[in-house]
Amino acid sequence: MKEFKDLSYGPYGERNLLDLYLPDQSNFPAPLVVLIHGGGWRSGSKSAHEWSARSLAKEGFASASIQYRFWPEWVFPAAVDDAYQAVYWLQNNAARFGIDPERIGFFGTSAGAHISSFLALNTNHSCKQNEPCIQPINARCVVDCYGPVDFIWMMQTASAELVGGFMGKPLRADTVTDYLSASPTAMIRQNPPPFLILHGTLDTGEKMGDVPIGISLKFAENLKAMGGDVELVVIEGAPHGFMCNSESTFFKQHWPLVLKFLHKHLDS
Repeated sequence: MKEFKDLSYGPYGERNLLDLYLPDQSNFPAPLVVLIHGGGWRSGSKSAHEWSARSLAKEGFASASIQYRFWPEWVFPAAVDDAYQAVYWLQNNAARFGIDPERIGFFGTSAGAHISSFLALNTNHSCKQNEPCIQPINARCVVDCYGPVDFIWMMQTASAELVGGFMGKPLRADTVTDYLSASPTAMIRQNPPPFLILHGTLDTGEKMGDVPIGISLKFAENLKAMGGDVELVVIEGAPHGFMCNSESTFFKQHWPLVLKFLHKHLDS
């Protein structure tokens, strides 16, 4: 396995860095898994998924853990635009690193799951003025770990401050469309990419940073209604954030499911 730390993929300094982990060269060109950390779109680091990224490389995947811009300095769609830019940078450098640019999957936790789902489902993204022009990504699959994919629902929870801060505007009658435009659940199209959704029953939305499990239940239902291949795993007794701790019993029990899902959809 080879590791490349702090690769710059965009113009925003520390916020536009990624760590890339490559498998043994016998597996080149390797499918790519992009890992996106959580933190309420205002904190967190690519190091949050270091163990997972290394595990994926040992399984034969190229894995890239990325950083992105935070609010309040940068609001939506800055973080999403950065994730797009990171993927395109990786695709443009695919030959250099032995990556297959046509086999891309996402692994996201919390806010990172929101961004991952957004990139996989959105087919009509436009950036702010002076941002690079972004085209849709043909994602093969998504691992969504307790993602806040419904912003209207999230504004009824203890995490409303995080969502409102990320949006840079309050939820009002005249901003509902903006909140929907940032919500992956409102972007579901016919035959979406396969999803593995993990959510714990103790994640109720009653604490800051939590995402109510009902959001994932409804998201899975809507994906299936549009012909999606969805694996929903409800984890009894698991709190928010459990897939960021490789020592957690919940993580150890469910990481093999993540690997199985990624192999199923990225190996060929």
